[in-house]
Amino acid sequence: MRSALELHDSRVSSIELLDGVAAIYFSHGYIHKSTGTPGRDSGTGWSQEARLVLSDVHLPEPLPSLPNTIAEGFLEVGGIRHELIPLPFRRRVDATLYLVFADGAQLEISGRQPFIELLGTAIYLEDVP
Repeated sequence: MRSALELHDSRVSSIELLDGVAAIYFSHGYIHKSTGTPGRDSGTGWSQEARLVLSDVHLPEPLPSLPNTIAEGFLEVGGIRHELIPLPFRRRVDATLYLVFADGAQLEISGRQPFIELLGTAIYLEDVP
């Protein structure tokens, strides 16, 4: 079964920066699972905590108020925009995360070597037609 993290409706709880490595924590990552293509073919929707890590970053100041729900966004990697990020996800190139939150706040973080870790246990939410 294939999975993808949908940024829209996911919730960012915190962003931490340590030695140029940014960790973006999702307290609710909306995960599509499908035997076909997640987000396009029918399947199921799940909630799971996740962490997106980028190396060699400089965080913008000030950061938006968190926690906050993502209204729209994408991760651009190698010229490809991912609104649904295929899982597992690990790349060795430059990447930029663009987010617009429900309150209108915006965030752009650029870095290298993006990867996503799923944390905890997935919770079933719904069937996706």
